[in-house]
Amino acid sequence: MTKELTPLERLQLMIPGYRGYKTKDLIRQDDFLIRSSVKNKLELTLNKIAEVEAQIASSSPFSPELKKLETLASKIRTVIGDVASAQGGGADVYSRWKVTVEALDEIVKNDLDMVTVAEEVYNSLSSGKVEDVSLKIDQLKKIISKRQQLFFPPEYR
Repeated sequence: MTKELTPLERLQLMIPGYRGYKTKDLIRQDDFLIRSSVKNKLELTLNKIAEVEAQIASSSPFSPELKKLETLASKIRTVIGDVASAQGGGADVYSRWKVTVEALDEIVKNDLDMVTVAEEVYNSLSSGKVEDVSLKIDQLKKIISKRQQLFFPPEYR
């Protein structure tokens, strides 16, 4: 199951604080920043939905738009939970398997996609394109699912 460790990896395991740990810690920190950014943008979107709901409810309390917005808010809350509970980058995975430069490049591309789509979700809602938000949330769910798989070697995905 596990592959033979390189001499550098063995030293990293034998000597706490040896050069490799800092790199792994930075990966964890960067992962936290990415997930926090996505989560924050989605929370801003929830706040914007609440503002729109308040405006609609003040003039038409039984509007069918309120149900659509609440369904959308529920989908967003689910995605926020998925992002918050996702396995953190480097959490036990990088100590077991060697991560190639190509794999890291793929993870970075995926993270960029995740942040970009979260931004698009907020921008779509802010510009009144509510129907686009649901599609973008579905796209974000797929990216998050793919992201989870990227933290494991290709043979286990």
